[in-house]
Amino acid sequence: MFGSFKKTLVYLAWLYFFWMVFFAVSRLAFLVYHKGIYKNYPLSDWLSSFWFGARMDLSMASYLLVVPLLLWGLRPVLPGNLFIRILGWYQLLLVFAFSVLQTADLEIFKNWGHRIDAAILPFLAYPKEALASAGSSPFRILFTVAGLSYVVSAMFWSGITKEKIRQLPNEKFGFQAFTALLLLSCLILPIRGGLQLTPMNQSTVYFSSSRNLNFSAENAAWVFFHSVIESGNDRNLDKVYILGPRSETDSLIAKLYTHAKAGNTISVLNMKRPNIVVLVWESLSSKVAGSFGGKFPSTPNLDKQSRESLRFENYFATGDRSDKGLASLMSGVPAVGRLSIMAQPNQVIRLPFLPRLLKKEGYLSAFLYGGDLEFSNIKGFMMEAGFDRLIGKDDFSDNPFPSKWGVHDQYLFEKQLEMAGKETAPFFHTLFTLSSHEPFEFPHSPPPGNLPVDSLLCRAHRYTDACLGKWLAEAKKTTWWNNTLVVIVADHGHSFPGPSPDNDPMKFKIPMLWTGGALKDSAQTNFTVPGSQTDFAATLLAQLGLQSKEFRFSRNLLSRPEPEFVYFAFRMGNGFYRYQSGIPKEDPVSGNRYQQAVYEAFYKP
Repeated sequence: MFGSFKKTLVYLAWLYFFWMVFFAVSRLAFLVYHKGIYKNYPLSDWLSSFWFGARMDLSMASYLLVVPLLLWGLRPVLPGNLFIRILGWYQLLLVFAFSVLQTADLEIFKNWGHRIDAAILPFLAYPKEALASAGSSPFRILFTVAGLSYVVSAMFWSGITKEKIRQLPNEKFGFQAFTALLLLSCLILPIRGGLQLTPMNQSTVYFSSSRNLNFSAENAAWVFFHSVIESGNDRNLDKVYILGPRSETDSLIAKLYTHAKAGNTISVLNMKRPNIVVLVWESLSSKVAGSFGGKFPSTPNLDKQSRESLRFENYFATGDRSDKGLASLMSGVPAVGRLSIMAQPNQVIRLPFLPRLLKKEGYLSAFLYGGDLEFSNIKGFMMEAGFDRLIGKDDFSDNPFPSKWGVHDQYLFEKQLEMAGKETAPFFHTLFTLSSHEPFEFPHSPPPGNLPVDSLLCRAHRYTDACLGKWLAEAKKTTWWNNTLVVIVADHGHSFPGPSPDNDPMKFKIPMLWTGGALKDSAQTNFTVPGSQTDFAATLLAQLGLQSKEFRFSRNLLSRPEPEFVYFAFRMGNGFYRYQSGIPKEDPVSGNRYQQAVYEAFYKP
């Protein structure tokens, strides 16, 4: 029997060998695919990535060995070669799934700045939009990588490892079941990553001060499944976001927002109840707006209009996703890295909403979007927000140029003009564009060819900007223009053009300008007080002479609140900057306290 046990260990070793080679090759593919990032690192750093990452690879492989060991223990009672067949299908299914997952991770990292995790799951409920979002990805290369990964791994399994499995002896059920249980218990150690107090987590394999090198040491499959498990575990979220005593967060928030509710505000409107049009421009980073100092100017009409506008020069998105930006603008909710308030229906009902408040003042409201209103729970959120009408892609009957996302921006602007001409009371219209979202397509757009993402994004912004220019020209001819405040702002920034790292303030810096006939001529200036999307509600309501105390994390920027600060959140953390004499200084301690306050206010059960 000792010989049989020895052969069982060999069986286990071959399975480990198979998966460790698979994960090592996947890591090499990751480094090569992102050679633009990793080419400047020495070979020693590449090798360190493999060395430190092997610990997480071993943990993932150990999870995958649970089923083969259970099958091994049951082999004596399985008829014929059923054990071999089941194990073969299990391995090939995993190889296929992991090949797809590891390949998807290549593009996720390029666009999101982190390894693949549970954040992708909500998008899978909308496969059409998910494919559209990935439209600029090099599918031929990705399919080739995934195909090669599967074919080579399957051949390796069938030709070498599977043959080793066939040579295993078949002992009595009692002995074999005991052996399997013994070895299963031994898997606990590599699964948790060792004997240390804290079990395996992503920081376990971090070895460098470089975030990118640490990412390369991660095992994409382990990160994905770990995040899926944790995403529904409130206790684990508490560990991530509650990092200090409640008294510290309360003290910080009190200091940041005491002045925000006081003081005199600069008056920029020439009437008390203007029409309001909020144009939320998909992915409009300051990097592409020349009038906001952008180095990749792609918005000539926006730049022209900015000369007769109030320009908020130091304005930031609170997060890096559309759902977070919309929630921040409509409800004053700051972003939290792993969470989206829009996906929390039970929490949404507790929020304050601009449209609902304005309805009490006699405003008629409409939310216009050219895409699927059910995507990311936009419909449910905007219904709860109190919009009288929701316009989605199904409300555009004449659309000769349908996009993967829905209706191109020119038709969205035309719809707003049509609706505004029929309004009989002050109106609050919110438009959300989509043509500057990946895959960056628009009517009569030239084929992408091999253009880099920078070029694709910039020319898509030029299209939306052209739509804006046409809309402005038509709107200025209407009877309602002179009674209207137009706010142009982004839902979030973008890594491209650049690219900007996920924690770079330039990724989050966005334009916001106020224009329209309801704006005083004296208000046409640059406003440099730093702020973010969360401050929009309080700033607008103050101009209307309305209270904003319900919007706890919103400050009236036109009252020049102190202290000056900016907060934003990304998947793996947050940024918090205090301003002194116009110069930003990072304050990570306050960033964590602020994020904790947001989590406890909006997300903690």
